[in-house]
Amino acid sequence: MPPERRKPQLIPVLDVMNGHAVRAVGGLRENYQPVPRPFTGSHKANDVANALLHRTGANELYVADLDAIMGNAGVSRAVRTVIEMSAVPTWLDAGIGRRLTVADLPALPHVRPVVGSETCGTPEVLQDALSQAGERPVAFSIDLKGGRVLGNWRNWGLEGERDVLRLARRVVEIGVRTLIVLDLARVGTGTGPGTEPLLRAIRAEFPGVELIAGGGVKTRADVDRLGEAGADAVLVASALHDGTITFPRAS
Repeated sequence: MPPERRKPQLIPVLDVMNGHAVRAVGGLRENYQPVPRPFTGSHKANDVANALLHRTGANELYVADLDAIMGNAGVSRAVRTVIEMSAVPTWLDAGIGRRLTVADLPALPHVRPVVGSETCGTPEVLQDALSQAGERPVAFSIDLKGGRVLGNWRNWGLEGERDVLRLARRVVEIGVRTLIVLDLARVGTGTGPGTEPLLRAIRAEFPGVELIAGGGVKTRADVDRLGEAGADAVLVASALHDGTITFPRAS
């Protein structure tokens, strides 16, 4: 039986570094630059967040605190402002397992912690995150770079850095009900996602898991392909800034 064709919702992404909203490209964080000013007239993270939500009409937001992810700081003041002013559920990746725990995140009910393979070195870190989150949803992000798992894959009992489906099985067994599949090598490139085969495999094995995909999305056709592969939602940033995905959707 063919997989159910889904119409994914779009989740705008806000990447924050050094207090500014930045444009992420290829996972090369040392080269990230502030987002283009014509989009909002401001580089301030909260202004960009509001513009993204207004432009898309989205009912969720994804925030990556890059300074925290790289282990340079706790949750930044700019990100805390976005979180505190947010009117929608907000997925927050602040590098859980590198320097911070879920207990260090803003203790607000709409904050949804993201635990990424890049910084979550062991299954025990994930277990602690789920325990600390209480009733709040927790997403595990399968962080890839060119299809290879970022992070200490050996601690997860994988057979290699491309043994991605086994990682998905492990985190679902631990209790995760939302998976993010994100290839950082494709972020901001507009070259297409490239993760469709993995999404299909995860969806086939875990039909009830919420599945979010990101990286390389440029057009509505990319979004549709991810939906056909099983994604419930798609993370989008550069396509919104560049105007290659616009609203409302053309018929």
